[in-house]
Amino acid sequence: MRLPLKHWDIAPRVPSEQIEGLPDWPPIIVQLLWNRGVRELADIAAFFGDHDEQMHSASLMKGVAPAVARIRQAIEGDELVAVYGDFDVDGVTAAAVMREALAALGGQVIPYIPNRAEEGYGVNCAALEHLRSRGVKLVVTVDCGVSAGKEVGYARELGLDIIITDHHQVTEEVPSAIAVINPRQPECRYPYKELAAVGVAFKLAQALLDGAGVGKEDRAELECRLLDLVALGTVADVAPLLGENRVLVKRGLAVLNKTQRPGLKEMIKKAGLRPGNITSGSIGYALGPRLNAAGRLHDALASYQLLITRSPEESRQLAEYLNDTNQERQRLTAEALERARGDVAAGGHVPKLLMVSGAEYPAGVVGLVAGRLMEEFYRPVLVLELGDEESRGSARSIAELDITEALSECQDLLTRFGGHARAAGFTIPSPRVEQLKQRLLALAESRFEGIDLQPRLHVDCEVPLWEANWNLQKQLATMAPFGFGNPQPTLLARGVWVAGAKAVGREGDHLRLRLTDGRVEVDGIAFRMGAAGKEVDKRRVDVVYTLEVNEWNGMQSLQLNVKDIGRSVYVSSQA
Repeated sequence: MRLPLKHWDIAPRVPSEQIEGLPDWPPIIVQLLWNRGVRELADIAAFFGDHDEQMHSASLMKGVAPAVARIRQAIEGDELVAVYGDFDVDGVTAAAVMREALAALGGQVIPYIPNRAEEGYGVNCAALEHLRSRGVKLVVTVDCGVSAGKEVGYARELGLDIIITDHHQVTEEVPSAIAVINPRQPECRYPYKELAAVGVAFKLAQALLDGAGVGKEDRAELECRLLDLVALGTVADVAPLLGENRVLVKRGLAVLNKTQRPGLKEMIKKAGLRPGNITSGSIGYALGPRLNAAGRLHDALASYQLLITRSPEESRQLAEYLNDTNQERQRLTAEALERARGDVAAGGHVPKLLMVSGAEYPAGVVGLVAGRLMEEFYRPVLVLELGDEESRGSARSIAELDITEALSECQDLLTRFGGHARAAGFTIPSPRVEQLKQRLLALAESRFEGIDLQPRLHVDCEVPLWEANWNLQKQLATMAPFGFGNPQPTLLARGVWVAGAKAVGREGDHLRLRLTDGRVEVDGIAFRMGAAGKEVDKRRVDVVYTLEVNEWNGMQSLQLNVKDIGRSVYVSSQA
């Protein structure tokens, strides 16, 4: 294994006058804030605060007023309302938020979440026909709809009113629905544009409660009850954990750690988590994948039902089902990833953009496979499940290319698409797949001309091994919740002696390390670096790491999560 795996971008040291101007703050915290662009006293106070002033009024959101009016009309007229969601965690939690808000106000609500394999992403005409046949008069979308102009037009023909709530990039004309609520749409005055779909749904819920005759205490209780869902969806959708999202997730994690939802209680138990210790990381690696699993392989309604059920027995059954489904998802992902690596290798040289397709790639894991390939090759990646007539794909991209913008330049080939700068989903007639590949390859070759596409690893600052202690961990924890936009601090220790290195894991994929600098010894784990054991054992190295708390049998210890290893030029006697 060639080490280091990535080029290290070490952040410049914070100016001394910044440290001097903040004498009450530990220098490392000042450095981390500086790296994240949080430099003024007001911004620092907002970063560490949890104030209502950081939450913007839902009334600023374009489309909220007509949406509230139409929903209230539906509630007063006992109309059946459908909440039309998406099959990922953001979409499922957004659907649950909207359902609970409407039900609390007396609305009659049914959910509809499309099947990934049979229907694909977004609003579809067959689903609208089905909902109309059930007596639905109003459809409220969550996490989809902003690119569904044709489908909204068809809904009008059926006699259905549509309210769209979405957060995806607006790449075409906004549909002529009763209302479109999306902070990214033109002329929207809402100051914070980075809400996840569940955040947008929560803002609509707040607007519905305004003037609805709900008492102040009852309203506060209902909003609080929804925040665990908001935290789950926001973190799982990799929305930036800055600004309003940071406040929502902070508050949501507090609710999640004491959640009264029987389904979440069972899932937390099944994931081996301990209430009171659940973090944004717990959502990312444990809860999110389990909630996503049903929508990836089968039907996301199981995840939705787990979130809203009040039955202890149903909660146990659903948590067990989602846990088993997640294990199946892990197996399918590993198989598809190996196949994709083989397809890339078969092409000889590695082009500036990777695209693999085949009937053997399950639609539910193409996004995961694309993400892993992107990390390994540092290229934009598209993975498609090839169908006889239509194919569904997922794209993941690097910072240098906005993949949704790239797809918009090829929209004449696509049936539908949507997403963000770094991730997108799309559907395409199968005969056009090769044409799409060639066009995107040409685009990538042009955009990346003269650019060295080498994977890069941001390093916040140097912290020697002997300083990686509980006091440092306590200081770093004040920066939480961590996630996109506020990553876990990445540190560098130079001249570390590897006292032991052992491949671990079912396939020996990971590396267990014993590290020392002559003053302290610390355990470390390097995921997906099992092949580097012989290369680093009994050698002096530089390590890039995050400092983490490891829990085992009720005991806590510190360990380094090693992100990369490089040969050290540090000169010293052997530790």
